Amino acid sequence: MYGITRQDIQIIDTKIELQKKYLLSRHFDFGDNTKSALDFTYSANLNPKKYFAEMNNRIKSIFEYAKDLNLKPVFITLTAPSKYHKLNVNGELKINPNETAKALTQIFNKFTSLQIFRKMKKDLGHGLIYFRVYEPHKSGVPHLHAMLFLPAGYILPVKKRYKEYFTDTKRWGNNKKSIDFKYTWYNSAGGAVAYIMKYVTKTFKNENDDSTQYASYWYIKHNIRRFLCSRTLAPITIYRKIRHFFKKHSNDYLKITQLIRNNEIHRLFDDTTYSYMKFNYETGEVEDITVWQKNTDLILNSRIKTKDTFTLKYTKKDKKKPLLAIVSDFEKYAFNESLQKFVLMPVVPSLLSNYQLSHYYRILDDKPINELDLVHFGVVKNEMIKRGMFGNTVKKATFEKRQVCDIWTKEEYTHTAIVTDGYNSMSNFIEDLNIYTETKPFTNQRAVAHVPLQFSVPDEVSYDVPFI
Repeated sequence: MYGITRQDIQIIDTKIELQKKYLLSRHFDFGDNTKSALDFTYSANLNPKKYFAEMNNRIKSIFEYAKDLNLKPVFITLTAPSKYHKLNVNGELKINPNETAKALTQIFNKFTSLQIFRKMKKDLGHGLIYFRVYEPHKSGVPHLHAMLFLPAGYILPVKKRYKEYFTDTKRWGNNKKSIDFKYTWYNSAGGAVAYIMKYVTKTFKNENDDSTQYASYWYIKHNIRRFLCSRTLAPITIYRKIRHFFKKHSNDYLKITQLIRNNEIHRLFDDTTYSYMKFNYETGEVEDITVWQKNTDLILNSRIKTKDTFTLKYTKKDKKKPLLAIVSDFEKYAFNESLQKFVLMPVVPSLLSNYQLSHYYRILDDKPINELDLVHFGVVKNEMIKRGMFGNTVKKATFEKRQVCDIWTKEEYTHTAIVTDGYNSMSNFIEDLNIYTETKPFTNQRAVAHVPLQFSVPDEVSYDVPFI
């Protein structure tokens, strides 16, 4: 049911059990009392009784607040279109329920941003008040239940806009039977509050009800929130921290909301302190009372209740440096463990200083052309041109007793011109050059060679050999 398997149940039960075990092992001392971290956890999965009590209080507080504003409760149901119900060949949903829930949230937010709601906000002076619940179909596809609080004069216009909006194929594409809009509660025992609480209760695990139990696992597996509401009352994070100070009030949530709006509760020092400005009728003075403060000592003195202790130890890893043999600045060899021999370390022109690059170029330029890797030589020249170390220079080299002139400029990396001595045309030069490249082809190995060719360069350089 709900797409939950026995394996899912086993995995989720194990996960929750480990989380509870950790929270129970974390203890805090309050004088003579000791509390575990689980006592302060508001989680529907780890501490459902505490979470349900708080949620019940929030729902009743929102109802009372809306009632004081003379707003009427309207209950709507929104299901996902057919494309979210399609299955693959394995019988699984093509679209994950989490993605469907996100799509429902987005379309709901777009609907509540329509012009009719903006006009209502302008008339009332506040935004839309609502809360919503996600519930799974038996197939595991979620649908949305929401309670909206509207002025009586807006109920029928909103109903008309609601059905037009969600049956429009360009927006959502539901049929009229798949959506619901309820605003009369004559036949509902307990009225609107009991009606919405029926759906909220379904989201919690009940050991005596298998269907509810599977639904609870569905929320955990797909990471879907059970209950969401508008930001009408005080932020829940503040309410949880200071509620103990106002627990004597019949509705502490509404009381705290009122105090925050009246600027009687202040959030200080990046929310590390909350103070309450209270008027003392006996003395006639205003008292500044700290109702919550982030206690550093409490955090530092927290202890783990466990029998086993362990110490983290850092061990520095020694990096083995390769054995080097340096002949000159540009001729260095490193011993390769895998090959068991010294291999030539290639020179990377871009990593040389200007002085080194200029000196290295002169070394290559003095070599006979038949001993020189022309590709590597071109790379060195290009690097010098990039750095502006070349003006308009001309190099004459002997190639099979014929004169070849390479003209280098700052604007172009290479440009070749033929000196007429020995060649009648460019085609004759290209033919001789092709013969030269066929007998001594350029390879990736020779492209990095920079010393006489009797030195071997490996196909792959081991990672333990550093590059210059």
